Amino acid sequence: MLGGCGGAERRQAVPQTSALASTAPPIAPIPDDPPLQSSSAPDPASEPQSPQPANIAAQNQPQTQPKAGVTQPPPSDQVTKLLKEADDLYQDGLKDYDADQMDGAKDKFDQALGLLLASGLDIRGDDRLNSEFDRLVENTYNLEISALQRGSAMSSHAYEPAPIESFAGLTFPVDPNVRETAKHEVAAVQSDLPLTSNDYVSGALTYLQNHARHYIQRVLAGRSMYGPMIEQTLKEEGLPEDLIYLAAGESAFSPYALNSKSGAKGIWQFMVGTGELYGLKKNRWVDEREDPVKSTRAAARCLKDLYHTYGDWFLAMAAYDWSPNGVQKAIERTGYADYWKLRELGALPSETQNYVPIFVAIALIAKDPQAYGFEVPADPPFAADSVEVPEPVDLRLVAGLIDHPVDELVRLNPSMLTWATPPNDPTFRLNLPAGTRDIYEKAVAEIPPDRREWWRAYKVESGETLATVAHKFHVSEASLTGANRLPDDHDVDPGARLVIPLSPSTQSSLVRVHERYLLRAKQYRVRPGDTLELVADRFDVTPYQIRHWNHLSGSRLVAGASLTVFVPTATPARRSSRSHTLAKHTKSTKPKALASNRTGARTGASSSAPSR
Repeated sequence: MLGGCGGAERRQAVPQTSALASTAPPIAPIPDDPPLQSSSAPDPASEPQSPQPANIAAQNQPQTQPKAGVTQPPPSDQVTKLLKEADDLYQDGLKDYDADQMDGAKDKFDQALGLLLASGLDIRGDDRLNSEFDRLVENTYNLEISALQRGSAMSSHAYEPAPIESFAGLTFPVDPNVRETAKHEVAAVQSDLPLTSNDYVSGALTYLQNHARHYIQRVLAGRSMYGPMIEQTLKEEGLPEDLIYLAAGESAFSPYALNSKSGAKGIWQFMVGTGELYGLKKNRWVDEREDPVKSTRAAARCLKDLYHTYGDWFLAMAAYDWSPNGVQKAIERTGYADYWKLRELGALPSETQNYVPIFVAIALIAKDPQAYGFEVPADPPFAADSVEVPEPVDLRLVAGLIDHPVDELVRLNPSMLTWATPPNDPTFRLNLPAGTRDIYEKAVAEIPPDRREWWRAYKVESGETLATVAHKFHVSEASLTGANRLPDDHDVDPGARLVIPLSPSTQSSLVRVHERYLLRAKQYRVRPGDTLELVADRFDVTPYQIRHWNHLSGSRLVAGASLTVFVPTATPARRSSRSHTLAKHTKSTKPKALASNRTGARTGASSSAPSR
């Protein structure tokens, strides 16, 4: 059996220790925090000091006597061994950090954190474990925030609710006229899947026609854009091309569809673990679940595995939505290996009960939209030039070089999480607007590879001179003329494109975040549908930190409640004595290896640029 192609692991929220993917061992629930001692928001300056490395911290811990009625702490040698294992991973993470391997450092910290959480020990009941846990969470968070300081994080994607969520638990009354239309359509349309007509499908058709017309129009538009690519991929994998309509139900073909309950993302709604199983990477730079092409390939292989397991497409669909184990147990419990019989017997969860009827209904509508009163959009199919980018390059530079809006590049590369392409993937392919590959390659060749992460391109406006452009971007006129290979007395015409040689020092140097940033409290009001992971993603913090800051005993959020979240805020050049003291204190909480000034960027120069 599969471990869960799109099923339980895809549909159910997986406890995570950070906003990024982790390869740590299975994570146990985080123990409850101690009760609040004060109703006031915590002061970032009073956050606990980062402890020494675990092996030293263990030697310096005072011995305490157990209190009556309190669970006895685990044996000292068991704790010491666990701390030693966690600290070994932590020290390996510091080595990766010093080598500027941010992903490696993040991964090692996450693994160390996972060791503690999977140990089954009472982390909050042991001072040494508690200190080590807080240190690992804080430094994992700091690695993620350092991306913000370097300006590599991109502004949040405009995520939208996955439509499959809204179908769970609905009942669909049957319109006799729709029932007759459906019977006729099933007999008339061509399909490589066993489309069927019954009251479940007729009810879904009635609902989509009367209550979800805007959704169907989005489906038809998305099919126009991504349909040719998806159908070609399914064909190459030897699968029925009509499986494309699963993506319609999952996401309406939106790369930014997000399941608020599970965290599943993308056109095919993969969870992180299942995505990795089928080759979809998620790291600080990319989340390939949001890549239409790569996620479609992964979904095709996933569905192929499920079909090989069940030999029936409707059961395979149910397993994709629910879980292979769940479907298998339902079959064993009822004795029926038939989706419609399992649905009739109530052996499927509410979402899965509607999953296949919605799929069939969408397929029938998409094959003959006019028969159901829908217009066929004339949107062009997805088209782009693809270029290999061996060195990190910022999308804002690319946009200036090809004279296209940066938003268009973001839309063409939905899997990118940062403005810069990945520095650790020399085979990364960047999508460009169709017809711009030659323009880009010619223009970018004029820019040194180790400057493409922070240099920009600018179109001269009417009335501007080299001097005014240099002043505008806070660079010297000499460096501007040098980067563009212009004589000193050269005039520039309106519309001319200039390369702006921004230096790392013009923006921010690559140093630990708390040397230049303070954490400041921000109040966030919980919205309907928010989960702890979604709020953490929104502010680039970890779910644990939100729990810690707000003394939450669990992960459940209540709409309307107020959360305190600490976000990095740039400190001004001149600070009051109080701000200066706070900055010094915050800096001193970082381990020495993380708090040192760093001058080398990923490319070997000295650092980078701003924004997510």
